[in-house]
Amino acid sequence: MPLKARRWLALLAPALVLGAWSVLLAVVAWSAMPEDARAAVAPALETLVALAVLAWLIASALLARWTHQLFRDHVEAPARLQDHVRIRIGGQTREPLPREGAAEVRALAGVIDSLSSQRDQLRDDMAQQVREASRNVEQERRRLAALMAELQQSVVVCNLDGRILLYNNRARLQYQALAPQPALADGAGAIGLGRSIYAVFDPKLVAHALDTIRRRLDRGAANASAQFVTTTRSGQLLRVQVAAVRDEPAPGDDAAPAAAAAPLSGFVLLLENLTRDFEQQSLRDQLLHAMTEGSRSS
Repeated sequence: MPLKARRWLALLAPALVLGAWSVLLAVVAWSAMPEDARAAVAPALETLVALAVLAWLIASALLARWTHQLFRDHVEAPARLQDHVRIRIGGQTREPLPREGAAEVRALAGVIDSLSSQRDQLRDDMAQQVREASRNVEQERRRLAALMAELQQSVVVCNLDGRILLYNNRARLQYQALAPQPALADGAGAIGLGRSIYAVFDPKLVAHALDTIRRRLDRGAANASAQFVTTTRSGQLLRVQVAAVRDEPAPGDDAAPAAAAAPLSGFVLLLENLTRDFEQQSLRDQLLHAMTEGSRSS
């Protein structure tokens, strides 16, 4: 039922109940009176009815005023408070809640206002911490990118799913040289943020290297790495060194056990192209073999 209809019902209901009760009492009293009493009261009946109606009007007005005050303090005030609380919870405003209605309603508004203020302060603190953490992460990312740019090796940082998180320019050039198709000549087809490293390397080789690292860490090694040699689709020979990236231990934890038990969060690949060295070594072996055969024949 709408609030306005409830207000009118609250104002009219006491007057209607009082009027119905008065009429019922008058009918019962008139029915119980003997004939001689009715005859004696009949000349003054009109005056008595007028006085009764006047008394009913006065009583109804007093009841309506009292009911209106009760309805305003105990029904309308909580309803308005509910609307303000919904707006406040939605974050549309931070204005203090209105203090109106009964004392209990005003006290409840104060408590809700205090809790909302604490929640808003907590949200502000969390947002500030998130901004600071994001800013620190971005700074660390830039520092790491600048450091990787100065390295003479091809470096690729991946998460455990094999998604590339970071790489240096030398790695991009390395992939550009390894691209088997002209469409990948810009190096972007194989390497890029969010792309999978398994598009270049066999997932089994990387998984075996990570298992080796985990076993070494379980044996207590402070820093563990593994490497493997593989060929790309374009026929290039690569030596890949895999280093683990581990989660930081929680503050207050024992550093030694935490270092050994810290789970892996990713891995770093250091790439070295062995194709030219292998070709030169093969050429030297062929020349040495030819010289040996020539000396034997002479």
